[in-house]
Amino acid sequence: MDRTERPDLADDEQSEVTVHSQYLVKKLANAQRNLYGTVKFDIVARTIRDWAQDLGRPPRILDIGCSTSISKEYLADTGLDFDYCGADYEAAFEPDIVLDATRLSEHRDDLPWQPDVIALLDVLEHLPGRGPAIESVMRQCGEVIAPGGLILAVVPQLYRLDRLKLGHLHYAEHQVRMTLNEWSEIIGRAVTIESVHGIGYLSCLPYLPMLSPWYEETNRHGKLFHHLRGKTFEWGPLKPAEIALTRTLGRVPGFRGWCNSSLLVCRAKV
Repeated sequence: MDRTERPDLADDEQSEVTVHSQYLVKKLANAQRNLYGTVKFDIVARTIRDWAQDLGRPPRILDIGCSTSISKEYLADTGLDFDYCGADYEAAFEPDIVLDATRLSEHRDDLPWQPDVIALLDVLEHLPGRGPAIESVMRQCGEVIAPGGLILAVVPQLYRLDRLKLGHLHYAEHQVRMTLNEWSEIIGRAVTIESVHGIGYLSCLPYLPMLSPWYEETNRHGKLFHHLRGKTFEWGPLKPAEIALTRTLGRVPGFRGWCNSSLLVCRAKV
């Protein structure tokens, strides 16, 4: 593990900030909103809003693996009214709670309230321990969630072509690369999957250069990928188009896994 500096801490306190993934901390520290995030939170917010209609108060959302808590900004922009608690094991992100997702049940008393919604948005693929760890975390979510609450898990599919499991591709920060069926089998052992929704049909296109067996982050294939993802596919008019495609195709069984990521809407097993 590495150490990092935080400007809000005195010099003699700096060594206490442990960094588990220097790569992710550096990548996400200054993360900007993008096409994929816009469509992801459109679907997540709609799911929460539909569920919370009869709740009588703003839903309480526990965002596990929150990084910089950018989820809070995205969700607020959708007009959703909610209470929020961001949790992450990287103290460098300054979450509301520093929390190891694999030990969630031990942190129950640290939470400000019993959550109505637990969000694991692009988190499970980073867990060490692969299948057993994923199942354990989801089971603990079922133990912590309020009765009848939602557990929302977003998992990668065509993000970095994960579901294709191409031998020449390896993203070190992803502990697993699985198809939607494989994800569903593991998660379904711990919680009840109510529905599945595909997310992102334009935002996965920049990853096509990765199909080349000669792809490397620093060669021309990698440069094309970074240009497509960071420039071409951030053109403003693509956002409403991506939202429309996701709202439509994301519900179609054959398209739920052939997209950037998939949202699994779950509840605790009764």
